Amino acid sequence: MDKIIESILELIPFGYLFELIGLSKELSAGLSVLVAAILLYIIGIFIKKLQTYIKNKNTAADLNPYFSYLNVKKSTELFIQTRGQNHSPTSEEEPRKSTRFIVKEKLIPWFLKSAFNEKQESDKYYLILADSGMGKTTFMINLYIRYISKFCQKYTIKLIPFGDERIIGKLKELGKNQDQAKNTILLLDAFDEYKGLLPPDEPDGLDDDERFRKQIDEIVKLTRDFREVVITSRTQYFPGQENEPYELKIRRFDDQGFHTLAKLYLSPFDSNEIRKYLNKKYGVLKFWNNKKKQLAKRIVEASPKLMVRPMLLAYIDYLVDSKEKFETTYQIYETLIEKWIEREAKKRKNESTTRNKFKKDLYEFSMQISLTIYKNQKSTKELSIDKQTATALCNTENLNLKDYEVTGQSLLTRDANHNWKFAHKSILEFFLAKQCLANSDFLDEFEFSGMDMVETFHQEVIGKDFVFVKGGMLNLNDKKVINIPGFYICKYQVTQKQWQEIMGKDPSNFKGENNPVENVSWNDVQGYIKKINAKTGNFFRLPSEAEWEYAARGGNRSKGFEFAGSNNLDEVGWCKENSNNSTHPVGQKIPNELGIYDMSGNVWEWCQDKWSDGYDGIPKDGRTNETGKGSIRFNRGGSWDYGADDCRVAGRISDDAGSSGDDMGFRLALSL
Repeated sequence: MDKIIESILELIPFGYLFELIGLSKELSAGLSVLVAAILLYIIGIFIKKLQTYIKNKNTAADLNPYFSYLNVKKSTELFIQTRGQNHSPTSEEEPRKSTRFIVKEKLIPWFLKSAFNEKQESDKYYLILADSGMGKTTFMINLYIRYISKFCQKYTIKLIPFGDERIIGKLKELGKNQDQAKNTILLLDAFDEYKGLLPPDEPDGLDDDERFRKQIDEIVKLTRDFREVVITSRTQYFPGQENEPYELKIRRFDDQGFHTLAKLYLSPFDSNEIRKYLNKKYGVLKFWNNKKKQLAKRIVEASPKLMVRPMLLAYIDYLVDSKEKFETTYQIYETLIEKWIEREAKKRKNESTTRNKFKKDLYEFSMQISLTIYKNQKSTKELSIDKQTATALCNTENLNLKDYEVTGQSLLTRDANHNWKFAHKSILEFFLAKQCLANSDFLDEFEFSGMDMVETFHQEVIGKDFVFVKGGMLNLNDKKVINIPGFYICKYQVTQKQWQEIMGKDPSNFKGENNPVENVSWNDVQGYIKKINAKTGNFFRLPSEAEWEYAARGGNRSKGFEFAGSNNLDEVGWCKENSNNSTHPVGQKIPNELGIYDMSGNVWEWCQDKWSDGYDGIPKDGRTNETGKGSIRFNRGGSWDYGADDCRVAGRISDDAGSSGDDMGFRLALSL
């Protein structure tokens, strides 16, 4: 034993220092081993960090000008292995889809061992699909790094984003040398940012699916000589038959028909992967981070469908610091943007009044940038603007921001063409959704095609049961034409369950929680609206008579049907002939052109308007008529105990505001 101790002290000389301070040889040897182990651990960490730094620096140099060192560092330091699957994640919620048919696999090892392995039969073209914020670009950067880190690389690998307007020229240039192309793997990121997908100024006669197929065929034709081609895109950009591969127009060299474009989907994080991510971020043994880590876990548990997106998890600190409860993606983005702007203000302004003005101006500037990008992209086909346009907005909008404050803010970033764009497309879409919610005229004209997150944000705020009815002209009779502004209306009549949740009791004669509430007067409805608005903070109301009829006729999508959605009442409504003398659960018949149910039959629906002779009292702007006399209000749409004539979209009766009956109900409109 003494010889072992002596050997340790000889191998680790500073062990004798412990002896000099009076420690025994045994204790000195033990401490020497411990200190040596700690030093080796620290040196190991340092070497690993240095290797990572060099690798990220070299990768950024290779990927310049598309990705900076910070882009690469951010994509690798908290990376959790990306998994892919053969079926869309949305199908996992369908009862008919058993999880045993959904094959999930770690994508990077699979590509390295199978797809990029010349000894194994595999596809040549791969389409990697995922929704916004799911980490498509992070996956591509890490796939690139893993491949170039291999001990032996037989092929060259290139990563090019579709956001580069020169991509077609670059692909043509790379493909000129066929021998070189055959030994090159192409990673083409963010196909959804390819300007060729946007509808041209002059109509080309193609729908979105046909345009997608045309552009994919063009890209495939340009890349036919390359070894392997991997393309990422947001899921919304590929047409139907989502789990079937596309047959391409490129013939295989082995006489086995044509190449296919194999589709794979990025899998959302599961609970185990989220746990791994949080452990990486906050550490396993870093006890000083425990509080934040526990708060982060609670946010994830409260909003699992939101936090499976790696992009949102990357900003979990902002959400943790806010101490709010998140239930929608809209709330999360609202908080993230608020925190980003707060961070910029703290970096640039040291006085509270000036800082608050800066935050307000920066938020307004971001909104104006989003509107300008949206307006310009119809002609430029780009989701960016040049620096001169960005700085000019400060002058036109009277914003007190300097040039460097405008283009240095964290919401904007410089792209490969040295233009300015939002750091993530979903941030742009958030601001556009805010404008849609604030301005019905803007929403009237807004094109949702290519802006799926705008629709998601918008629907989260107004609720899934409400639809926006775009404004238009309503011909009430030969003499009266009304210009209806856009408005929101519920797809369904208010149910007994909804009434009871607010009012505490159900007055209906025909019981059924999903049946429309009836036996309610116009006055009763006003009481309900007052209480639900107080509870939710929304501005629910009854539709005006003009709004009701415009929505029932199908708005600007109207096909001129006699009833709400059809010329055959039995298809769309419960009436005297088919109701069996009772109301029925809402939404069982087919909807009208706007997706609204039961506007013909089931129960009469109260409108806000006072009674007037004919259509004379209806305002020309489609608003509520409040000039009529007395307490008479209008009902529209017919009911279960009325015949076809009364269930027409033009059918109307009136009754006292205090009257009720088991054929009288209502549906809500919504103001924002």
